[in-house]
Amino acid sequence: MVIMKKIFPLLMLLMLAACARYPKLPVDQFQKKMAETPDVQLLDVRTPAEFAEGHIPGAINIDWRDESFMEQVEAQLDKSRPLLVYCRSGKRSESAAIALEEAGFDTYDLKNGYLAWTNAGKPVDHSREIRYTLANGYFFRNDAVIDILPHSITSQSDLLNYFGYATVMGPGGAPTPIDFEKSMVIPIVLPPTDKNTEIVVDDLLRTGEKQIQLLFHVDRGNESRSYTTIPCKLLVVDAAYRDFDVLMSSPDKY
Repeated sequence: MVIMKKIFPLLMLLMLAACARYPKLPVDQFQKKMAETPDVQLLDVRTPAEFAEGHIPGAINIDWRDESFMEQVEAQLDKSRPLLVYCRSGKRSESAAIALEEAGFDTYDLKNGYLAWTNAGKPVDHSREIRYTLANGYFFRNDAVIDILPHSITSQSDLLNYFGYATVMGPGGAPTPIDFEKSMVIPIVLPPTDKNTEIVVDDLLRTGEKQIQLLFHVDRGNESRSYTTIPCKLLVVDAAYRDFDVLMSSPDKY
């Protein structure tokens, strides 16, 4: 009986391994699969901050730990094309690969992950671009002071110290919800103006070990209006950048 108790867990592990329908490819086979499959898709399931540190060229990033992982996958990836997936060491990608196979993707997992890839001296893309989304439905409060506005906002209470809800009627009229446990906000606010003004984000880049640079320009109309507004834009980025310094740069005088 004691022997059976020791053997049973081992048998279960072997059965689970046998049930894995997706291949786990060593680095060289993974790279060969990428090269020989014209319509291949490459998915990095690490966090955005990990992705920004370096990734396999051609990969897109969808965080496995994000609650909307499968929704993003369904929106961005094609089930009719092979899908190669990896993470840092192979643990997250193993879980992701199982879910992706169950969802109907033809999945291949990189054995031992990005660490194995870099240890083998394979090519790496150190793209500095930081992914962001825009939060709509907010206005800068008239009683707030632009000069003391922080370059990053990390809590709902801090957000509401400077911004109010600009709710409008109809579908999509509610302000964009922001989960500050997973995200932070980089605000751009311009002085009051009577001109029609649009803030255009050009780039959001990681420029140092703990530094972000936001590049933007301003499109402004010529006609004056009978009232003034305070132009603003809120960029939502991953909370992993919470401790980074944010530098803002624009060629326009505002």
